[in-house]
Amino acid sequence: MKLEKLHDIVKEEIQKYFENRPYSLKDELLMETDILLGELLNPENSLPYEGNKGFYLYDDPSGVTFFARAYFDPINEYLEFKTGWLDENRNPIYEPSVPYGNENTSIKNIHFRSDTVAKIYRDEILPFFKQQNLTDTMVIKPISSSRMKFAERLVKKFTSEGFEVEFKSKEIIIKK
Repeated sequence: MKLEKLHDIVKEEIQKYFENRPYSLKDELLMETDILLGELLNPENSLPYEGNKGFYLYDDPSGVTFFARAYFDPINEYLEFKTGWLDENRNPIYEPSVPYGNENTSIKNIHFRSDTVAKIYRDEILPFFKQQNLTDTMVIKPISSSRMKFAERLVKKFTSEGFEVEFKSKEIIIKK
């Protein structure tokens, strides 16, 4: 992708976002990062990971353990694709997306982590979703507007044919 086209995509998405919202430099910068990450996803540059049946772990280059999972919600009867990291007690943390104040991790490894999420989504989560018989619905509920932009690009780029995708303002619904 040419740099000019990438710049135009980012500019257009940010303009659309602020048409109905008050401007915030913080939101613009976060959104720009997540749009760029989503546009430049390359699963072939992923980190090694392990797991099965919808739960996968990987360590970033700084040694922080992250996860991607398909959680079955028994009340709503759908799978939810979630990502996060594990704290020092191995508890899952979803927000913030990286451990603040941890000198071992930073934005510098964000491309590796994003590429790993893309590979897990494409090569593990979607096949698992397709094969399981608990539900015909998977949902992605990003916890911020900027992460929604990343999730939209992830789904558009890597969801194979045979799935029906609906993009809502705060969630993405995938049906088989």
